[in-house]
Amino acid sequence: MKKLSKKTIFISFATIILIGFIALVVHNYKTKTSFKFLKEKPEETKVEEIIEGDAISEEIVKQKLAETRKNSDLMKVQPYDYVLGESSAKVLIIEYASLSCPHCAVFYREAFERLNEEYIKTGKARFIFRDFPLNQQALIAGAIAECVASQDKDNATNKYLDTIKILFKTQDSWAFDTKYNEKLEAIMKLDGMGSDRFNSCINNKQIQDKILAKRMDASNTLQIRSTPTFFINGEISEGYVDYVTLQKLIEKNLK
Repeated sequence: MKKLSKKTIFISFATIILIGFIALVVHNYKTKTSFKFLKEKPEETKVEEIIEGDAISEEIVKQKLAETRKNSDLMKVQPYDYVLGESSAKVLIIEYASLSCPHCAVFYREAFERLNEEYIKTGKARFIFRDFPLNQQALIAGAIAECVASQDKDNATNKYLDTIKILFKTQDSWAFDTKYNEKLEAIMKLDGMGSDRFNSCINNKQIQDKILAKRMDASNTLQIRSTPTFFINGEISEGYVDYVTLQKLIEKNLK
């Protein structure tokens, strides 16, 4: 048998490798693993498109929600509202708050009186408190305030807001106590409410249903998710707002 030379063996081996490489290139060209697809990175392109699309969608949703809020009838005075201030005021402040909310109570202790003196009494702003109970304690307290207001229809707004202020100022003594009914009764007795009237108020299902209906309307229409939430001429400010921040928002709308 004739012995093959080293040169012949090398040529044969190189030919086999070349044929294999050509076959691999042809196969890759016909599939998604082809070298021609490496620079395109289709997966990365898809991810970038999704991220960009989500960001745009989120911004559009925010813009539409802002428009919905500003155009809602809830940004106007409603027949059930207790309105403090002159009808000619340029700024309308609407607060959604829960009587069991600590941050809401802080606002009444630290900012409300200044707001009243500097903007409401001077005819620059009107103020509306809208009850947005977050639990049973707040709902019962809200029903009490509505009851007090109904006793004096000619002075209903002052009666209602005075009761709201009393409930916020005494919040620590009833809002976080399991015997909140007893605590509330003691507080209201100091304000001249008898036990029979008190029990009638807290058991008035019609008043509670009205409060909950208004709460649900605000939640669905305005997408309120926390308290306090303020609207200054339709512009939302969520969470606790100190007086300086609120003052800046009012002044901006006065201009």
